[in-house]
Amino acid sequence: MFVVGDIGGTNARFAIARTTPDNRIVVSDYEKYSADQVSVFEDGINQFLDKLGYRPPLAIFAVAGPIRNDEVQFTNRAWKIKRQDIIKNCALTDVCLLNDFTAMAHAVPRMTEDSFLPIKPGSPIEGAPILVAGPGTGFGVSLLSQSAGRWHSIATEGGHILYTPRNPIQNEVLRILEKALGCPVSLEHVTGGAFLNVLAQAVSEIHGVAHVDRSPQKIIEDALQGDPLSTDICTIRVEAIMTGLGNLALVGGARGGIVLAGGVGRHLINFLTTPSAIHAFESIWPENNYLRDIPIRLLTNPMAPLIGAAAQYMEEHHD
Repeated sequence: MFVVGDIGGTNARFAIARTTPDNRIVVSDYEKYSADQVSVFEDGINQFLDKLGYRPPLAIFAVAGPIRNDEVQFTNRAWKIKRQDIIKNCALTDVCLLNDFTAMAHAVPRMTEDSFLPIKPGSPIEGAPILVAGPGTGFGVSLLSQSAGRWHSIATEGGHILYTPRNPIQNEVLRILEKALGCPVSLEHVTGGAFLNVLAQAVSEIHGVAHVDRSPQKIIEDALQGDPLSTDICTIRVEAIMTGLGNLALVGGARGGIVLAGGVGRHLINFLTTPSAIHAFESIWPENNYLRDIPIRLLTNPMAPLIGAAAQYMEEHHD
């Protein structure tokens, strides 16, 4: 029994994970906190543990940022955390820090079919790498493979690959975002929730209308009602996601399939399955069936990163 946490740029999720005799992972005592409510990371952990009423000795945290020397500087949050500080300030015996998308990848083999929605059919090759990627606050990317009966995940920073525009409006979006951001425009800048307002401003400028702040849910609702501005915002994001997945699948050799993860994908499901979205993926290499044969599924189980964090720890500490 141990604490598990999924710590992103928007939310911090905590739970207790237990293993069963048949090696299943059961998650309980789930709590979700807005990252804006927690100025110091350890305060969030202590808030969860105080409510829980006891402190398991081990905590495993999947974090949205590169890990180096047991330290993490979050990509989209002004947090810098250190493993030893967490142990000391939270009265824990041991802490393990994992990349959030390597944890997400380890959840995939443990999910039942009802945890997925199909986006694109295909014929996966057994034993080939699986790409697990998608936008949340940023854009996470991991590769999952199996060797000697065990699953292994590779952490990457693939969400920071450059954005690839593919039509006139997308070229114009790139031009405006480069000016607004003052830096090269990445896949994360176009698809991640942290940058949605900047993208919406760019598309409003292209439409020649004043920008109005709206929630992500409102933009999607307006797009589903046929609003041209909102439709363009959603289409640009979705085609960027699918183009990014295609490029990443080619680099990673992900012929075992693609699992789209992260909160943004769940909200954009109605746009991800359109012919234009599928074309954005398959048309990257039109002369070959490589991409056409790769299936894409959307992971919808909100407990997946917590289960995955526990699963990764167990895989890596099986001895």
